[in-house]
Amino acid sequence: MFFRLIALILVRPFFRIKYLGRNNLPKGGFILASVHLSYFDPVCLGMGIGRKIFFMAKSELFTEHGFLAGGFLRLCGVFPVKRTSADKGSIDKASELLSRGRIVGIFPQGGIVRGGKSFSPKAGAALLAAKSGVPLVPVHISAPKGIRPFAGITVRIGKPIYSADETLSAARELNKRLKNTIQELSEEK
Repeated sequence: MFFRLIALILVRPFFRIKYLGRNNLPKGGFILASVHLSYFDPVCLGMGIGRKIFFMAKSELFTEHGFLAGGFLRLCGVFPVKRTSADKGSIDKASELLSRGRIVGIFPQGGIVRGGKSFSPKAGAALLAAKSGVPLVPVHISAPKGIRPFAGITVRIGKPIYSADETLSAARELNKRLKNTIQELSEEK
């Protein structure tokens, strides 16, 4: 909560962020699955959700930017994931958080996507949601003038998407529904 308060005081006055669909956020644990435009996205989401989000982040952020950066990220609740393999440790950590009713933030495309490319999620978030029995909450962030001070940013939060069961085919269907829902959110005016 301390970092959220700091962000509200230092960031909110300079960024015009509009949040739509906050009433779609379920109680209990869920996966917040968002497009990823910039390094500012976790701050933007954290300020508007109202609960702490434990973000999965590429392990390189913890190793290539020094001990202090890694420590700061951990202090904020961010935990590393190795994107090049099935990282059992990060999956176990996310599952444990979800079982305790927490929010796990995942950028399903696996990194920042620039240039208006269409949303194309990897299967990890859907697989985790199906195995954990929690919903995926799709989020689209748009910033027509770029992520910069005094430019408008809109965060659209979609309705939760639930998996039919824990099977691989159900996770694939969940991933497809996530992709379609985020596409629909991106087209809303």
